[in-house]
Amino acid sequence: MTQSLEFETMEEAIRAVVLSLTANLSMKDRYSEFLNIFARITGNHACALLRYQDGVLIPVATFGLLPEVQEQAFRPEQHPRLAAIIQSRTPVRFPTDDNRPDPYDTMLANDPGGQLGVHACVGCSLYNENTLFGVLSADAMEPGAFDHIDDQVFQTFAALATVSLRYETYISTLERLAKHRQLVTSELVNETLQRSNQALGESPAMQKLNREIDIVAGADLTVLLMGETGVGKEVVARVIHARSPRAGQPLVYVNCAALPEALAESELFGHVRGAFSGANGDRAGKFELANGGTLFLDEVGELPLAIQAKLLRAVQFGEIQRLGSDKSHRADVRIIAATNRHLAGEVRDGRFRADLYHRLSVYPLHVPPLRERIDDIAILAGYFLTQARARLGLDQVRMAPAAIERLRTYPWPGNVRELEHVILRAVLRASSIQGRSVMLEPCDLDITASSEKPTNETVNKTAELSLTQAVDDFQRERILATLAEAGQNWSEAARRLGLDRGNLHRLARRLGIK
Repeated sequence: MTQSLEFETMEEAIRAVVLSLTANLSMKDRYSEFLNIFARITGNHACALLRYQDGVLIPVATFGLLPEVQEQAFRPEQHPRLAAIIQSRTPVRFPTDDNRPDPYDTMLANDPGGQLGVHACVGCSLYNENTLFGVLSADAMEPGAFDHIDDQVFQTFAALATVSLRYETYISTLERLAKHRQLVTSELVNETLQRSNQALGESPAMQKLNREIDIVAGADLTVLLMGETGVGKEVVARVIHARSPRAGQPLVYVNCAALPEALAESELFGHVRGAFSGANGDRAGKFELANGGTLFLDEVGELPLAIQAKLLRAVQFGEIQRLGSDKSHRADVRIIAATNRHLAGEVRDGRFRADLYHRLSVYPLHVPPLRERIDDIAILAGYFLTQARARLGLDQVRMAPAAIERLRTYPWPGNVRELEHVILRAVLRASSIQGRSVMLEPCDLDITASSEKPTNETVNKTAELSLTQAVDDFQRERILATLAEAGQNWSEAARRLGLDRGNLHRLARRLGIK
């Protein structure tokens, strides 16, 4: 078979190959056209492009071979010629009298019975540095059919095939990552929706709040949630997001109190490589991650004044600028902020910017403390019982009426979060005695009703606690009391307790206060 006159020069053939591999075609069609050109240039009767994957060579495309070749996988250890090809970095030419069987001897389309057999065979391994991507092989039924073809021709086609396979591998990897991230995002959205179904309560105060949520959810206005620590501001934020047109987009949570001042700008707005020591690459901030969705700024009153100024521009104009960059980006983000501080007082005292306060409080919502909605305790307790049963893998968890009454008479300084932790601890302790079916009694609850004095039973139960538990309980009570005295001002509470503000926040999270 002589070389086709379709390409007057090798450069024209290479140009045609490149155009075929970059054409807007399916992967199979691109590689089929590649092999057609390869066959015309080298004069082979059959050729194949195989991808190396998990120790096996898998046909990507073939020319001049029977269709069933596409359904096979070739193990190099079972095919000596393929093994020899992948062990070499240069084209391998097999002599006519080579006794190693050709894997395609009986599979040529022009010689289906294998009567003529393969008389000329050349193969090239496809390596990128030390990574094997596959094999390109060419067969002819005439002895010496490739003698006039220089190795450089085979190496050129092999190089083009390697680049293309490498490109396809990267694209496949990116597609898998994108699919994985899409699944993760979908799962997070589902989780958000499920958590947003948590009962808000049926007390008059919560019914009023629920009506307000319905009003503001679809309006895309900035919302400021106010209330004591532990009242469920994050739950309200999730409900607002779930009822909004942005429900299918991400809800990104930011704990402003936990942001170190030196890194707060980077966390919120991102940074570019070299913006500061340790910035080894570009990084998107929370605003960019929340693009199209909702950004929940919890404990926004804890932000330093320097960061408040930058946040104001983002809230006011929807523009963000990565740290170290001179370019601005737009972020379509709905802001829901939350605070346990009295921000109007913080503004008067110069600790919070007035302009940012007014931007954030477009639609303020007050989340009432649990002591003001006693009727919700039974509903919330039932929800937390269900959660505890699932988390601890129990069969049944119930609560005696006397235990519910005990919950109703407790003042709940830690609000809903404290109720959740009390229920979880009670179920855990009771299950260690009662087994997989639990009935909570008042004695299982580690609380004392406000109208009761500690009994001997309570004193004895406290005495049985471990030293660690006793210390934790003391720290929890001391922090809650100091917070109440300081008007829920965490900075002031930290000062009165003689603690660094960041350390106080970390301790509060460990103790379940936050």
